[in-house]
Amino acid sequence: MRKIKPSSENEMIFEFLKMEFNSDRFKDKIEAVLNDLKADSSIIRNGDITSKQENILRKEVLKRFRGYPNEELFESFPKTIEWFWTEFDNYDFTKIIYINYSYWNELSNLTGSPLEAARTILSGKTVYDVPNDNFIKGAEKLRNGFEFPPLIFLTDENEQRYIILEGHGRMTAYGLIPDLFQNVSVLLGYCKSEELDEWYGEMPCTVNS
Repeated sequence: MRKIKPSSENEMIFEFLKMEFNSDRFKDKIEAVLNDLKADSSIIRNGDITSKQENILRKEVLKRFRGYPNEELFESFPKTIEWFWTEFDNYDFTKIIYINYSYWNELSNLTGSPLEAARTILSGKTVYDVPNDNFIKGAEKLRNGFEFPPLIFLTDENEQRYIILEGHGRMTAYGLIPDLFQNVSVLLGYCKSEELDEWYGEMPCTVNS
């Protein structure tokens, strides 16, 4: 992992919303929030992180959409985070783990590892009757030279684990072809280990490679 340049909370919120707005799963939900706020989707599609007004609006969108900063996905989320743009390579892969959530736990055989999830997918097993098609299609896109949007991870001062905040599906596609996980752009947040533990919760078991 290589640090490229500092980032900020405002940029994290912007990138998080932009990535999820491009998802078929979440786009309608975000658009509904924008409509309630009478805000235009341009603040997400091509927003300006130097605009105080836009930053306030985007923070409210993320609050209503995913509970930021202290509910739902962001329950017990670290209060103090230092954000950096970074690049990751495949030698970082064994430290990358999913958020502690039932679907990802099951898909990864209680390891949290996208590499183990890839083994599950390649075996033909599905979890909770959710098809694996999107992961396989994502891997095929990577093989054809498609460049995924950046990922968002959290870590602590020890950097022994990188927990995925946004980009679980994309990371799973990389798990199917880890050799292509090179020079990948990641918005990485650093926080205190005790705050990371509180947000992540108790790990299902030891993470394996």
